[in-house]
Amino acid sequence: MAELPQALSSLLTSAENTQIDQTLLPTRERFSIRLTVYCWRYLQQISTQLQIPIESLSPPQIQDCISKDTQLLAGPQVDTDFIDWFSHLVSSSLKPLSAIALEDQVLINNLTLEAIISWYTQRAVQ
Repeated sequence: MAELPQALSSLLTSAENTQIDQTLLPTRERFSIRLTVYCWRYLQQISTQLQIPIESLSPPQIQDCISKDTQLLAGPQVDTDFIDWFSHLVSSSLKPLSAIALEDQVLINNLTLEAIISWYTQRAVQ
């Protein structure tokens, strides 16, 4: 299996992975949590780079930043299709992140891993 580019592999620590696994949620929900956290961390980087709150980022801005991410582009098999797919994935994460932030009454940038886990856990038991 190919390794993730460093830009992606640093978005979730082993301890955080363990914390997610300890929820004992089904695989699908744990995957969704991980994906949301990856995207949240990536959006934080884009937000900092553009000096724009995450809530104000548009899909074209996200795609533009992703297409210029030299660390990501250095990864194996990163092509235009991957950039398009990853840009869509990151942009789509704004929906659950916005819902979590609204529920917690904080900005998306100020969310916590615990808040994201809690939101998914609540939905899994409903």
